[in-house]
Amino acid sequence: MKNLFYSLIALTLLLFVSCKETTSANKAEVEETKEVKKTTAAPDYDAFNKKVATLRSFLKAHENEDLNAQKELLTDTLKWSPPYYNGNQILGKEDYLAVLKNYQDNFENINYTEGIRLGDIQEDGWWSGSAFPEGKASTTPDAIRIYGTWTAIHTESKKEIGVKWFAIAWLNEAGKIAQMTEYFDVNGIAAQIAEE
Repeated sequence: MKNLFYSLIALTLLLFVSCKETTSANKAEVEETKEVKKTTAAPDYDAFNKKVATLRSFLKAHENEDLNAQKELLTDTLKWSPPYYNGNQILGKEDYLAVLKNYQDNFENINYTEGIRLGDIQEDGWWSGSAFPEGKASTTPDAIRIYGTWTAIHTESKKEIGVKWFAIAWLNEAGKIAQMTEYFDVNGIAAQIAEE
């Protein structure tokens, strides 16, 4: 009977100690989680929405062939990486405006449809921030990723063309486009015009 009594006491002490250790470990986990939450900022949705509004205005001005409105939304020190490979040379504001003017002079009914189309699925065309890779995860809308499709009618041939478009834009504190890099099939446009 004595042995049973001592065994029960030992078992009770063992349970008490193990529960206390678990509680201490849980408290440490909770504290660690709180620290992670403190260092992880909430996404700045207002800043993202303001930048998207500026970029939408820029794209709408291109649809309207309003080069002056586009010019006003670009910084004088714009850094532009064109969609075609040029040895990774960064071009400036005047280079970008000349290309935009060329499109506006040679195409009509320029139309932009934002978003990613995957069959019947339509995804949003505006993205920023990331969760991956872990070491570079960000909740700030520094770089805005833009996905969409441009269509137009080639003025001379009257052929309708279309091109999927992806760009990354960075805006400065004044809300102007400071950097832009674009990706689309430039030669695909020429091929569509040349098609019989």
